[in-house]
Amino acid sequence: MKITLRQLQIFEAVVHTGSVTAAADLVAISQPAASQALRELEALLGRPLFRRHGKRLQITPQARNLLPQARAVLSQIDQIESMGTSDELSGSLHLATSVSIGNYLLPKQMASFSQQHPQIRFNLDIGNTQSVIQQLLTGKAEVGFIEGYCQHAELTVEPWLQDELVVFGSAKEDRGDELSWEELAESNWVMREGGSGTRTILEQAISEQLTQLKVSLSLTHMEAVKQAVIHQMGLGCLSRMAVSQELETGHIRLYKTPLKLNRNLLIVTPKGSALTQNAQCFVDQCRSLSNEEIRNQE
Repeated sequence: MKITLRQLQIFEAVVHTGSVTAAADLVAISQPAASQALRELEALLGRPLFRRHGKRLQITPQARNLLPQARAVLSQIDQIESMGTSDELSGSLHLATSVSIGNYLLPKQMASFSQQHPQIRFNLDIGNTQSVIQQLLTGKAEVGFIEGYCQHAELTVEPWLQDELVVFGSAKEDRGDELSWEELAESNWVMREGGSGTRTILEQAISEQLTQLKVSLSLTHMEAVKQAVIHQMGLGCLSRMAVSQELETGHIRLYKTPLKLNRNLLIVTPKGSALTQNAQCFVDQCRSLSNEEIRNQE
């Protein structure tokens, strides 16, 4: 018996969805047929591809090595089936990104890529930095985009662009334009949740002079942070990209501070795994984006 495309489709779909039932729905076959295909693939390879964790399946290290090869085969089949021109890309592209990049940078890049390659289907997961890392380690994402810092033995990290974090408050506040260390320490803060790249950068910056800030609210979503700050619940700190609209409409004001809040945006990929053609072409396009173009987008 030889490995079949159906087995590889089921394998890739289980990685993406985390369950055989959801994978069966994705590729339009019955759940028993999907389970059988997965068992056959594991038997052919002589090793388990998933371990059960609660109600979800987690990929094994052996399966993580198989995943880029399986995706490359499936991508090539997609391209053969939709041959219009010799260089046309098709199939799916799985990305994971932290919030600022996912909301303010990648949509334009994805739209531009789709115009050149209309057969590409994007799957985009947006979360905090730790979530992106987990998506890459479990094989659910081919490429990750994060802010700040990442050091992991199984991931390759490439500096991409520069981003600036800004400290801001409600436009209704009666303060001076510059905040001292003492004023930063005495103020209430509305923060992103722990694990976010934004919060990590801010905490590292304040550690130069302060042990901690007075966090009145810790929120998962940037929009919630902005609204809480607008309603005078504390100071906020986000990417300049994220607050450009509120700044333009006059709902917030920026403060000068002694904090050093510049950070790198990073492209992260699994180490030792070749990217699919789809992923490589998208990464190459993103690499061509300059800091000047980012500033013009704000």
